[in-house]
Amino acid sequence: MKHKGNLSLIFVISALIIFAASCSEKKFKIKGEIYGAEDQSIILEKSDYSGRWLPVDSTRIGHNGDFSFKFPSPAAPEIYRLSLDRKYIYIPIDSTETINVSSSLAGFGTDFTLSGSRNAELAEQFDKEVNSFSSINSDSIESFKRGIYSKYMKDSQGSIISYYILTKTVNGKPIFDVAKDSDAKYFAAVATGYKSLRPDDPHTAILEQTSLNALKRKNNNQGNFLEMPADEITMIDIELPDETGENVALSSIAGKGKPVVVIFSLLTHPDSPALNIELAKIYNRLNGKVEFYNVALDPDQYSWRDAARNIPWITVYAPGEFNASAAVHYNVYSLPTFFLINSQGELISRHETIQDLDKSLN
Repeated sequence: MKHKGNLSLIFVISALIIFAASCSEKKFKIKGEIYGAEDQSIILEKSDYSGRWLPVDSTRIGHNGDFSFKFPSPAAPEIYRLSLDRKYIYIPIDSTETINVSSSLAGFGTDFTLSGSRNAELAEQFDKEVNSFSSINSDSIESFKRGIYSKYMKDSQGSIISYYILTKTVNGKPIFDVAKDSDAKYFAAVATGYKSLRPDDPHTAILEQTSLNALKRKNNNQGNFLEMPADEITMIDIELPDETGENVALSSIAGKGKPVVVIFSLLTHPDSPALNIELAKIYNRLNGKVEFYNVALDPDQYSWRDAARNIPWITVYAPGEFNASAAVHYNVYSLPTFFLINSQGELISRHETIQDLDKSLN
């Protein structure tokens, strides 16, 4: 009996320790009302560093339109999003804040209010401003971007809001385009702020790498050659799983003495077999003198894996279509898109057609 009593006491103490630990865990809360969406399921999602939006929690909206999430705080500030009926509301989270959301099923993603933190209010204001901007005039677009930078980013460098805005895409196209010389300064400013204020934040390395390549390309386009230390990154690296589930980094083959073609495509698209036949002709003709690194943005991982097994070059998976971080960093807004990296590991050209790629390789 004494032995059983000791076990019971140990069990009670262990349970109390676990309960106390769970109570002390830092959490944030997102709650509110979505009118007209009663009894529907709403999902909380978070992006990984490959740009994939992954569900982390879900709940059912109540009879009064109310819902609530409570989730462990991220180690560094992050952007989460609420997903409902294939529409999204993006919410910045710093730590333990409580964010209030008000919207309707019809207006979800476009007509909503956020409160509870300054960043949430800025995210709402920015998204609504982007949604209302419709000009296609280049001067108006540049003026719009300058206004966005001044209003939301200039004084909040190192903030997750700056990162969110810098990587925001609309209809598959980025607002701030890393491939444009005129936008290089925005990436450099935000990267500098992150490096100064958040050196250990995972977003810092991504911003530094992107900014460095944008600055180098800008200088080369202007005839100025940017001198860089030998250990400086000269391309935007990608590391994603192949069809066996093993992560393969672009840097494992780039800069190793052979040119590398980075391919963004959909392997399960009806036109993909014809494209791969043309790519195979180039690959076989060059007979080991060039490497291919194929980033597949297919929505269905299982169908992609079946297709990838029949391809002789490296194929990796980045679900999320144009929202995948690899696609965002390379400013991919149409498929297929090809990039050529020279034997020294420098990104030297971009091509929208296989014919242009072939000419460049020749």
